[in-house]
Amino acid sequence: MKSRHPILRWFGLGSFLAATVLAQTPAAAPAAHADDDSSDEITTLPEFSVTETTPSDYMAAESTTGTRVASKIKDLPFSVNVVTGEFMDDFNALEFGDQFAYTSNVIAYETISTGYSVRGFEADVQLRNGFRRIGLIDKVNVDRAEVIKGPAASIYGATLPGGIVNIVTKKPKAKPEYRVGFSVGSKDALRAQASATGPVGTSKNVFYRVDVADDQRAYDQAYKHKEQYTGAVQLQWKPNAATSWLFEAERLVRNEEANANTPFVIQPGTPDPYRKPTNSGPRTYNRYVGLATNLLEFNVQGPLNYSKRYVNTLTATFERRISDVFSFRSSVNWFDRDLERQEVAGRDQYNPVTKRLSNSTSYVPRLRPFGEGGAGWQNDMLAAFDTGAVKHKLLITLDWQRQTEQPQQFNGSIASFPGDSTVLANGLDPANPDYRFYTFSEKPGTYTASQNEDNVLDVYGLFVSERASFWNGRVIALVGGRYDSVFNHSRTLPLYRASSATNAAYVADIEQRTHSLTYQTGVNFQIIPQLTAYVNASSSFVPQLGFGTNPVTYQQFALPNETGEGHEFGLKGSFLHDRLTFTLGYFDITRHNIARDATDSTTGTAITYLSGEEAAKGYELDYNWSVTPSLQFFGGLGKTESIVVSNATARHLIGTSTRRTPEYTVGLGTKYEFKDGGLKGLYLTAGFKYNSESLINPSTGRNLNATASNPVLNKRLPNGLLINPDMPEDAVMTTGSYRVDDGREAIFNAPFHVWDAGIGYKFRLRNRRFRHKVQVNVVNVFDDVYTYGSGGLGPRRGVTFTYDLTF
Repeated sequence: MKSRHPILRWFGLGSFLAATVLAQTPAAAPAAHADDDSSDEITTLPEFSVTETTPSDYMAAESTTGTRVASKIKDLPFSVNVVTGEFMDDFNALEFGDQFAYTSNVIAYETISTGYSVRGFEADVQLRNGFRRIGLIDKVNVDRAEVIKGPAASIYGATLPGGIVNIVTKKPKAKPEYRVGFSVGSKDALRAQASATGPVGTSKNVFYRVDVADDQRAYDQAYKHKEQYTGAVQLQWKPNAATSWLFEAERLVRNEEANANTPFVIQPGTPDPYRKPTNSGPRTYNRYVGLATNLLEFNVQGPLNYSKRYVNTLTATFERRISDVFSFRSSVNWFDRDLERQEVAGRDQYNPVTKRLSNSTSYVPRLRPFGEGGAGWQNDMLAAFDTGAVKHKLLITLDWQRQTEQPQQFNGSIASFPGDSTVLANGLDPANPDYRFYTFSEKPGTYTASQNEDNVLDVYGLFVSERASFWNGRVIALVGGRYDSVFNHSRTLPLYRASSATNAAYVADIEQRTHSLTYQTGVNFQIIPQLTAYVNASSSFVPQLGFGTNPVTYQQFALPNETGEGHEFGLKGSFLHDRLTFTLGYFDITRHNIARDATDSTTGTAITYLSGEEAAKGYELDYNWSVTPSLQFFGGLGKTESIVVSNATARHLIGTSTRRTPEYTVGLGTKYEFKDGGLKGLYLTAGFKYNSESLINPSTGRNLNATASNPVLNKRLPNGLLINPDMPEDAVMTTGSYRVDDGREAIFNAPFHVWDAGIGYKFRLRNRRFRHKVQVNVVNVFDDVYTYGSGGLGPRRGVTFTYDLTF
């Protein structure tokens, strides 16, 4: 009888593979022995670990993200960028946007959010040591952050076609090392962190690492505040030079208060070009016309808004060299993430006439719990061998990934506001704001549930990759393919009511199995020893949690996979004895089968279309130049032309850029450190960041219901398309529902340029064991005012002082 649970078959196959590996006698390995005092780094298998040193702390010669095994970046036929932990320390880069500000075409979204995009496509899911991780990272235990660009990132399974970021954590060391650090700064910034690593007791083959951090700060907007706590523990057992077991546990908690973006300005009484005028004049509506820059530091949410998040992670990794040819790694991961967000919807419209935000019908206090979790198991078998003059690296991967989510939403009502509140009647007054409402925890009976789902996605993958090196490495060819089997289980639960118990029966229970084939191909050709040309083509897929509604039958269905494809080509250089490295490339990517939600004009039912398509193409340059041992320059310059190709539910968005994507990004940084003389240990840092304008939040426009008494005219939208392509221009439509522009599709964050600077001093006193570092960082030196992402206020000028002690 055929099993209904593919995970059992996958588990059995993986267990057999692992047991076979465990039974082998390991071959001698060139990796460092655990008791080798010549190095404090524990390198189990160099095939799976980055080991090569570089002329600069900010430079990386190798990556594990691009191919799942350690590879020289210059030998990869696609773009991989690395941000090192040393850079994060020197620039005090605590948030994602600061960490990737000097990497081309990688854009952070919000002031304190982990959402980001790569090459014009959203990619808010990160990887942590190769496993899916939904945000929440602290630099205390980050060794490096690697980004693989383009659909080639699908070697890890489900990814959007722009690329993905992989956070690589620090590992235990063979020699004892302890580190403590403290920071204080503007806007009540406080941070403390500590790390300890080394052998367990007198053991020569068991090692540990502990990292903890406490980080909090306020922001320029009133009430806005964050607190973040991190704790991570690792234990590594290395019985011999060719075998290692690593166990990791991490918990990260992030609580935010009053997170809010800048509201839009509306223009009341705007004549509606799509409505037939009445005898008394044109019909009017409220049009969005810009950002309310006069309210940049005003908080539209207030002190009762909060977002509470945590993520717990457990990982176990086994590595073993079987012979001179075969190396094996098996890693299993589990994570649990919860998000609870209390907010007030509808406060995004500022009326300059009334000088108030929105109107009485717009305010809806709501609670949005969103539980998520997942697990994964990856088994990598690497064979490195030669056939004559050709060198091969053959990788076979079996993996399984589970994603779970339990989205809920509870909407407040008039009863959620105090009886004497004037907010509902008049809107929020920025001059005298009344933020009062009852949170869900205070009065759950005033809230009504509108969403309650329980969704599970299982993906079972087989990945095979062959990298062949010809003519002494002058030509390297890469061919890889993945087969993924996806099991999508979407369930709608009864809506919770405070007055009654929840019925355990499902309202809807949908299962679907899909399959996906993705590929990556590429070639590197060495023009001269210092310069390599590369070209690649690859594809990606993203399985969708949840379900859609058929626009014809109104039946619910599991959403099919999104797909992506792209190609790129360029040059990689490594000159001046590897002190000058760069990647210069061109890319062209398309994303297909995007699900779009709409509302049926006849029944009012939510329906789903699968015709969405987006595309992006552009150029990028990333470089690092160590001019001398003291002076280095680094940075990234990117150009992305992103566009919405099709959107059946919002035709006015066709031709616009993708959300929150600047066309140009520039990040230029430098560091100078005195290596000798009386100023030895003193170092200076500086950085310049520029983003061109970016579309904030085009939404889906406004909905027009056509009736005999209030018809819709089939006019051309701002992009030149007709509202209804099946009707002649200027036709009078008396039935149907149509979406048209409302102004938000033309509102952009203005271009911004920001300068950062820092100065530090590293020294040792009489006790040479203790290494001290003091550092001052200044962000936004010239105090420029700007917005980015969804209209979030960029950080104004701030100063942070840091003291760090390592011994």
